[in-house]
Amino acid sequence: MRWPWSAAPISRLDDAQADVLLQDLLSRDGTRITDAARTVARLFSAPLLDALAAYSEMIEQRCQGVALGGMLISNQAHLTAALQRLYYWRAREGCLCALNPGYPFFDPRRLLEQGQVRLLSVEEAEGGWGDCHIVTCEQCGQHWRAIDREYHYPWWEWTALTASPGS
Repeated sequence: MRWPWSAAPISRLDDAQADVLLQDLLSRDGTRITDAARTVARLFSAPLLDALAAYSEMIEQRCQGVALGGMLISNQAHLTAALQRLYYWRAREGCLCALNPGYPFFDPRRLLEQGQVRLLSVEEAEGGWGDCHIVTCEQCGQHWRAIDREYHYPWWEWTALTASPGS
């Protein structure tokens, strides 16, 4: 039987930002895990994703049983999205924009600022409820409709468009 204090130390990463995220994700502290998971779920940096993806299973194992809390939506959603992103990246399954519909906290305005998408148009959403951003991914060219939704908190509904808007 191993005592907690005799466990092997957690590996340290050369990249300081990746190391901070990894230490937070492995901390077993719900607040630290949630904050780091929110960051990883929205991460596009290839070096950071490469560094963290190697620890996907360890992160998943260490987070099991940790109460992450949450009010209207469980903070587990952020961890689930972060792990999905790391596994997807490691498997080289395709462009990261494919994960947008699965994580309702991708705000297209932030993705515009980061240069991940290019804005094609802003329209009023159906029924006048929020804005509808039509964007294209700068990596793969996929067109998306991102509708600003809100109930008790803001969220985004992402839909892949099969043809260019207006065609």
